[in-house]
Amino acid sequence: MKTIIDRCGMLLLSASLLMTATGLRAAEADEAMRARGQTLYTEQMCNLCHTRDGESGPMAHVGGSLDGLAAKRDAAWIERYLRDPQAVIPSSQMPKSTLTDQQLAELIAFLLGS
Repeated sequence: MKTIIDRCGMLLLSASLLMTATGLRAAEADEAMRARGQTLYTEQMCNLCHTRDGESGPMAHVGGSLDGLAAKRDAAWIERYLRDPQAVIPSSQMPKSTLTDQQLAELIAFLLGS
């Protein structure tokens, strides 16, 4: 009986360590994705028309603030909007995105992740 209990304890410990390691790898992957999204945010010059973290571009009045976006919109809404802004908000001045699916996912991860 003691052997069974010891083995169960070892299995639980092993499972716990595996889940922790997997969680850390997932967190690192999420952080890398957000970092690539931040690069895209700069490369695509989103900062010209949007304010983020108190920093605004010369036309920030056009696009407005992205601060607190995660509390207002989910990833699916943002993706639909980025793909075809006028289909979601007809009066939008934002151009359609030319980013790949992966790039859109990275940009959205950045926008929602901080």
